[in-house]
Amino acid sequence: MHDPTASIFHWKRAGGSQHVVFSAEATHRPFAMPANKSQHFVPRCYLRAFCTDVEGAAINLFNMARERPIEAAPAKGQCAKPYFYGRDGALEQALQGPEGEYGEIIQHVSEDPAAATTEDVRRLHAFMLLQSYRSAAWIDGAMRLAEAERMMVADEATPELLESLVMTHEMALHLALNAFKDSVRDTAHLRTRVILNCTAVPFFTSDDPVIYTNRFHLQKDVLGGAGLGSPGAMILMPLTPQLLLLSFDPAIYRLEKKLGELGVMERATDVAAFNDLQAVRGHANLYFRDWSDRQMVASTYQNAKSRRRSTWFSVEMLQETAPESHTFVAVSGDRVDDPNRREIIHTQRHVPAPAAWPMLLTYTAHARRARRGVNSATLWG
Repeated sequence: MHDPTASIFHWKRAGGSQHVVFSAEATHRPFAMPANKSQHFVPRCYLRAFCTDVEGAAINLFNMARERPIEAAPAKGQCAKPYFYGRDGALEQALQGPEGEYGEIIQHVSEDPAAATTEDVRRLHAFMLLQSYRSAAWIDGAMRLAEAERMMVADEATPELLESLVMTHEMALHLALNAFKDSVRDTAHLRTRVILNCTAVPFFTSDDPVIYTNRFHLQKDVLGGAGLGSPGAMILMPLTPQLLLLSFDPAIYRLEKKLGELGVMERATDVAAFNDLQAVRGHANLYFRDWSDRQMVASTYQNAKSRRRSTWFSVEMLQETAPESHTFVAVSGDRVDDPNRREIIHTQRHVPAPAAWPMLLTYTAHARRARRGVNSATLWG
């Protein structure tokens, strides 16, 4: 069993600046029981930019299960679950540091997007990564994936082994924090820009606002997955109705229009593409500031509805075609009981695609020359 305090974030001040430090060692510091058991997996400091009032008390939402908009819902109860980060308050308290800093950065960046410094953008990128792994969708996905893997070996595993393969919510949180640590390294090659929306169409967000996708992988049929370290990775998160944070692989994409260090979006169809991804990937609710935009949000959802998934991962058993062939195929009811033919469990996280890719990012000449349907290591071979 993982120690729930073994991997948490500490908010430290050093040299006049604040930064998040990931610790892989148990802290064993006492924490009081959280005063509020309702803990947010999407923090209120983030949702505030989409609230209907400056106090952040109310927010308009579109509920995807009921397919209807709800006006001025209480913001306090959105994206929250009882004791989501545990009952000791350790992780919830550790997250207050990056949340507070995000609130300060987004306030001055909203007032003057061009004033965003390189350090501001770096910290926004780190916050985006952190948000992706602390989300209820990621935690639930990790637990469901582990259970699917567990069920695939249930017929042959001992009860003790099956018990050891159970993943709890607490263990999934631990896994998420380690995944965040790895993601900082895995995305070091990406370029991050704040994108200014100059159209009349606003961005909206969701209860799972960070989107991972990979246009290059999907269009070029690149083998080997579409992870953060794969060619063509893209990560995005709406910051406000007028601002978006976008990280992309500069070897594959170029930003079509810039104003200094800012990206500039002048096509409403590009805004629609990013909104479409929120509707495809969001879990339960879409959030928007102005009630007059409710029809636009509902229409976006309807157009994206057929591309939504109940799960964004797949698990399958692969079996060797012959002993020592090193070639594996999916088992589809015709599994051969041969101890000399090796088996592996293959898991895959799927990435969403918009109905149409935004023209804000275009392929580099290098990427256009890449061959289709080959391993990423031989794309340009």
